[in-house]
Amino acid sequence: MQNRNRWVMNWDEVAVFDRNAASLGFEEMDLMASAGESLALEAASMAGGRDILFLCGPGNNGGDGFAASCSELLSGSRIDIIASHGSSKTDCSSKARQRAGLEVEIHEWPSIPTGKWSLVVDCLLGAGSSGPGTKLRSPISEIVDWARGLGLPLLACDIPTGLGGSDCLVADRTVTFHSLKAGMEASDCGEVIVSELPWTDEVQNCGIGDAHRFPPLLPNSRKGDRGRLLIIGGGPFHGAPILSGIAAARSGCDLVHVAMPSSAMNRTEWPTSLIPEQLPDSDYLTTDSVEAVMGFIDSGRTPDALVVGPGLGRKHQTLEAVKKILEIASFRGIPVVIDADAIASLPTGTWPESLVGVATPHQGESERWLGVATASEALAGFEGEGQTIVITGPIDELTGPEGRRAFASGGHARMAVGGTGDILAGTIGSLLAQGMPPWPSARLGCALLREAGRRAADEKGPGTLAEDVPVHIAHTLAHWTR
Repeated sequence: MQNRNRWVMNWDEVAVFDRNAASLGFEEMDLMASAGESLALEAASMAGGRDILFLCGPGNNGGDGFAASCSELLSGSRIDIIASHGSSKTDCSSKARQRAGLEVEIHEWPSIPTGKWSLVVDCLLGAGSSGPGTKLRSPISEIVDWARGLGLPLLACDIPTGLGGSDCLVADRTVTFHSLKAGMEASDCGEVIVSELPWTDEVQNCGIGDAHRFPPLLPNSRKGDRGRLLIIGGGPFHGAPILSGIAAARSGCDLVHVAMPSSAMNRTEWPTSLIPEQLPDSDYLTTDSVEAVMGFIDSGRTPDALVVGPGLGRKHQTLEAVKKILEIASFRGIPVVIDADAIASLPTGTWPESLVGVATPHQGESERWLGVATASEALAGFEGEGQTIVITGPIDELTGPEGRRAFASGGHARMAVGGTGDILAGTIGSLLAQGMPPWPSARLGCALLREAGRRAADEKGPGTLAEDVPVHIAHTLAHWTR
């Protein structure tokens, strides 16, 4: 099994990459044809010229099966197909089904062909329709029960149907595409073959597809359902935390609180969408304010995420206070965005143990923090999507645990103006507060900022300011999630 150092993908990342690929001009039919050929190659190997039965579902997983069924690689085998539904639900799978129907009779369940099959190919449900706790529904559940009773070797397309659930159709071999998916280490997959798709590495980078993981708006939502964010910043500078707060609100967070020392608060013109929280300190953050932060967390207004750093400065007392705040967040399981001056509080060359969140250093800050270590080395020992380092610059470089790596490009040269880093921190913090894990929050946050910055510059030109960008984050989200 080869994975070309790619990470184990979250189930939802499949749709992210598919949409990114489409936005970059990769034809869905070409990708399906490639997947079908890879599947046919393994089916030919397992069947050895004997009869093969394809079980095809209504989505693109079924489309992969239809594409494989009429591959020349299977010309030595007799092919039968059972389709779970009378039609396919995507244009691409419909075209693959139509083509397969020209060469093979397609039986719609519960119609069953007669054959002496040596292999069953499971193309019923893919990663987009499975996951932990999945319960199969009719007619898929009926087909799975029937296929299980055949007692034949089984080849799964992408993942076994129902993987992660109690009624999984266990495979002897699985052909998966691009990368392993979460849960595929289970024995239900059998031998796993990772097949490459004909797209470039650019598909893995931050883009429009990342909006797939943005939590959908629910019609019965109440205030607070989409998160509460606490931004701790200010002191020497008061504009930075305000920019973060506006970006957080424009990214969909319901309740955005901004905590600053009193002198910074008094210099600030407060937007009505932000909730001011005055800290006991006067000129800059010290450990005297830690108790107030703890009181806020325990007040019944516990934040769903924190942003720490915008405009704080790097006085010794400030960095000591940040360390204590991060310890509290780690103990309470509150995800954090560590931005700007707060990055200087992090342990040299490593990520704080058990802390969940995102750090957003620029190149100089990352060099001071990481030293000779790489971002990947700083995250060694962590798993999943719970920690991310974003080294910002003309191209943002994102690193997560287990080899996760991506880039964010685009935008506009005017985004080099001061304040865009604060906007990124607020955007990512907002997404964390709305329930997204750090890795997809960082990916979507970087993609949104790039596109919003481009839109702002198209409108304002060389005079674009950081405060022109947040409203375009809202516009971009509206477009990407429509």
